[in-house]
Order: sequence, then C-alpha cells, then structure tokens
Amino acid sequence: MLADLQEVNVERVKNITQAYSQAPWRKQLMFIGLFLLIVVFVALVAGIYLDVTARAATVGREIQLMQSEIEDLKMDNADLMTKLAALNSTQVMQERARKLGFEPIERDQVTFVVVPGYVPPQQPRLAPPPGPVKAVAASLPAEFTESLFDWIRRYALPAASRFLEREP
Repeated sequence: MLADLQEVNVERVKNITQAYSQAPWRKQLMFIGLFLLIVVFVALVAGIYLDVTARAATVGREIQLMQSEIEDLKMDNADLMTKLAALNSTQVMQERARKLGFEPIERDQVTFVVVPGYVPPQQPRLAPPPGPVKAVAASLPAEFTESLFDWIRRYALPAASRFLEREP
C-alpha cells in the first residue's frame, strides 16, 4: 500500500514536471512577475522617500521664512525705538513745550503745596543694614529635641513595666 502511494506521488510529480516543461511561458511569467514585484517595491520605497524629503524641505523653507520675518520685525522694533528716543530727547521736548506756550522757570518761581497727612513712598528695605549679626536663640519644646531613645525611656519602658506587673 505504501508502494502504491509512492507510485501515485511519483506519477503526479512526473505529470506536473511534464506540464511545466511543455509550457516554458510559465517560467517567463514567473520571472516577469518577480521583476514587476521588485520594481513596484522599489517605486513604493522611492515614493515614500521623496514624500518625506519634500515635507522636510517644505518645513525647512517655512522655518527660514519665519526666521527672516523675525529679523525684519526686530529691525522694525529697533527703528521704532530709535524714533521714540529721538522724539523723547531733551531738545525735541523743549521745542515742543515752547510751541505749546510753556516757558522755563526758576526755582524761586515754584510754589510747593503741603498736603497734611501725606506720607511720601519709602524705599523698600530688602536687607538689614550691615553690622554684626545677632543670633536669636529659639527655644524649642522638649518634644522636638529629645531622641528616640529618650522617648522610649520615658513612655515605652514604664508602660511595658506596668504591663508586666499585671500578668499573673
């Protein structure tokens, strides 16, 4: 029975081999299919690579444009600060004041008004004045300065001795 199965299998292999050898276009079709599969895979990888590269280039260009815009805005700010400084200069302010009818005055022409109860703002004291530092001794309760052994001696040992005395 095993021999019959082997004969059947050998016969099938011969039939397949004969059919395959009678149709050489199958080998050509297999090589063409494999070649096309490789071409499609390479094209897919190349497409993904080009997509990633294009996106990176686009983002890089956007960053360059934003940096250029930042530099332009910094230059505009510097220009505006220069113009503001020129407008706030002493000479320009005195000229504008004269055009508005203001005149310089002397100290004896000024009248000071005393307001009762007004206290001028004081400079904040951020640090003590220089000098010797006085150490302030802080007195802490005994509960914060005793050690674990002192606490055991004071609380745990008397409680343990009372417990041992009660046992018969």
